[in-house]
Amino acid sequence: MLAVGCTLEQAHAEEALQLEVYINEIPTQLIGAFVMVGDTRIAARQHELEELGLNPKGHGEPDKLVALDGLAGVSYRYDQAMQRIYITAPDDMRIAKQYDLSNRTATDLPVQSAYGAVLNYDLFSSATGGQQKEWLAFSGASGTFDARFFSPYGTFSQSAILQNSQNVPFAALRLNTTYTYSDYDTMRTYRAGDTINGGLAWTRPIRIGGLQVQRNFALRSDLVTLPLPAARGTAAVPSTADIYVNNVKTYSQDIAAGPYVLNNIPGITGNGTAHVVLRDSSGKTTDATLPFYTSAMLLARGLFDYSLEAGLPRLSYGTTADTYLARAVASASARYGMFDWLTLEGHAEGGAGLVNASAGLAARTGSFGVTSAAIAASYYASRAGYQSYLSYETKVLGLSINASSQMTFGSYDDLASVTARLQQQAVLTNPFDVSSFVALSSSVAQTVNSSVFTSARPPKAFNRISVGTPLPIAHANLTGSFVQTIDAIGTRSDIVSATLSGGWRDISVFATAFTSVAGTKNTGFIVGLSMPLGDSATISTSVSGGAGSSTVSVDAVKPLDAKPGSFGWRIHDGEFGTTQRAAAASYRSSFARTEVSVYQNSTGVQGTAELEGAVAALGGGVFFTNRIDDAFAVVQTGVPGIPVFYENRPVGVTNASGLALIPGLRSYQPNKVAIDPANLPVDADVTTNEIVVVPADRSGVKVDFTVKTDTHAALVVFQGADGKPLAAGAQGQIEGGASFVVGYDGKAYIENLAAANKATITLINGECHATFAYEPRPDEQVVISGVACK
Repeated sequence: MLAVGCTLEQAHAEEALQLEVYINEIPTQLIGAFVMVGDTRIAARQHELEELGLNPKGHGEPDKLVALDGLAGVSYRYDQAMQRIYITAPDDMRIAKQYDLSNRTATDLPVQSAYGAVLNYDLFSSATGGQQKEWLAFSGASGTFDARFFSPYGTFSQSAILQNSQNVPFAALRLNTTYTYSDYDTMRTYRAGDTINGGLAWTRPIRIGGLQVQRNFALRSDLVTLPLPAARGTAAVPSTADIYVNNVKTYSQDIAAGPYVLNNIPGITGNGTAHVVLRDSSGKTTDATLPFYTSAMLLARGLFDYSLEAGLPRLSYGTTADTYLARAVASASARYGMFDWLTLEGHAEGGAGLVNASAGLAARTGSFGVTSAAIAASYYASRAGYQSYLSYETKVLGLSINASSQMTFGSYDDLASVTARLQQQAVLTNPFDVSSFVALSSSVAQTVNSSVFTSARPPKAFNRISVGTPLPIAHANLTGSFVQTIDAIGTRSDIVSATLSGGWRDISVFATAFTSVAGTKNTGFIVGLSMPLGDSATISTSVSGGAGSSTVSVDAVKPLDAKPGSFGWRIHDGEFGTTQRAAAASYRSSFARTEVSVYQNSTGVQGTAELEGAVAALGGGVFFTNRIDDAFAVVQTGVPGIPVFYENRPVGVTNASGLALIPGLRSYQPNKVAIDPANLPVDADVTTNEIVVVPADRSGVKVDFTVKTDTHAALVVFQGADGKPLAAGAQGQIEGGASFVVGYDGKAYIENLAAANKATITLINGECHATFAYEPRPDEQVVISGVACK
């Protein structure tokens, strides 16, 4: 007798079978490899059974044999004449077939990045005029620049602002200097230079100059990070599942017979109900109801998100007081999807005499809400402190409720408050010059009550609650909120606000009011409406009041489209409390975006002009284009005047060098680029007219459609000894050259021809031979007729 889990060597002498497999009388359309043991029992390897949809439940390793009748509840019938095996198995012994409804699929294309550079620029100038000034005298100009150099090994970026004004002839302000590399396979992003440390809902990130490694789920467009609802069941026969979310059909999926799992049911953030309607070929239907709650606060089971960084704190970013502190700090943040309903979170940070650690969780409470809670502790300057965090979001009886509370106890500190305090003691002007490190005094407790440190400390309390509900008229929504803050020195502010919004046909209306019920008294409101003005413009008006004054304003706006050749404009008029008038016009060309505006109030008039665009270098070309914030491509054909398409939309024409730039590609996602070969010379040859590329983040790729015009090709018309065209489908070979196939009417397209050519063509009843001469003719299809094959 065969013991379950016997080795292949033990059954080596037994009969091997290749059988068509039926499970529960349903054909699987699979052929399975089995072994007949002792003329009575049939077995198979464990991995073979798993491929057939059966679950051996750990009866053996993949290379061990498992007897079918040794599986609990499993029986079989062997049809020797038909070479079939009919297996009967309960659902718990079958592997449920997984169906992913997210419509996201991983790409097997390589992530690409060429060598190149991009310079984004925004040039701005202004002129002012007034009662004591000449009309629109020059007042200043500035330029914001963001340069990056990319390669397959990462991207180096540098941003800066250059300024000129009447008081300061020239000023330069460095912003960020960063090298970034992303690893698509491991979903990690590495940074060196200026960055912002990671954090969680209850932490306060800071800017640092140093090193960072982060999980980056954005590298995988196919990955669903939210725990979306799933539906399980069993189909007796092949069926179709229709999925309805909140009574709206969102997906249909063909289901094979047997257990199934529908993963990642498309839905919306918040709560709802999914209905799965299973319909078989006879029209019989079954309906399953699945309530769910989806939130970005949760991670799908098994996903691990993290951020690790260390470096020098950077304060007063974007100002002339920009400094690095000569105290190294480090931080770590992590989130782990323990279950689809539970996500564990943690954060730690330290340095400059501070130790801070916190732990928390986010949990789904059934199908109606998600809660998040955390506790943090710190130790600094011999003082300890604590922070609590609690939040809850839910939707019940049509009410959307979001509430959170964050409170500190004792002397709680974090990197944001500690580094602000240390800024008064030491400034590091050049983080890469070790000699410029300034020794810090160990007597840090003397500045505990400094204004800078106090204002940067975490508030003693920050509590808020908001409630929203739809109204049964005019698609209206009503929301109300209460926010309470108590800062580090005990100043309290309680603010209540309410907003009503709705619409009728093309008209939208809104009204907001707020008042403080504790702290500094303040009350205000704003009421307005908007409506279309033509096909693409909008006009809106509003009335606002508060602090003893009110303002009526009117705005008309036509947004600027992303398509080159589009115009945009806006007009503003504000009266009563503050008189303000403004007008602006903008235009987007293929090279840049331009905008001019004029602004007038009680103090005078100001005029501005702006030019925004980019310069890109890649593939041997330099291009002036609109701003490029993500990836781009340079199409290379070698032929001018060829139309270029991106995702089936025309985006340009190749220039005199046969190059064209396509801005706005989606990084780490498939992007389809194509050319129209209709404008190619008749003697030209192109391998393909469509290429799909996956560019890396903020990089450029070269899409090569290089057109060959020296193919030495001709359309050769062969005929037999009887003078009739050779039969279609005959195979031919040029001596020392290319092979070819004869088409209808004896015509064959042949490349790489020489001045004199010998051809051998295989026919049904033998071979024939032909000779012919070839002479190229530029920009003309060469046709060689009447070539006899004997």
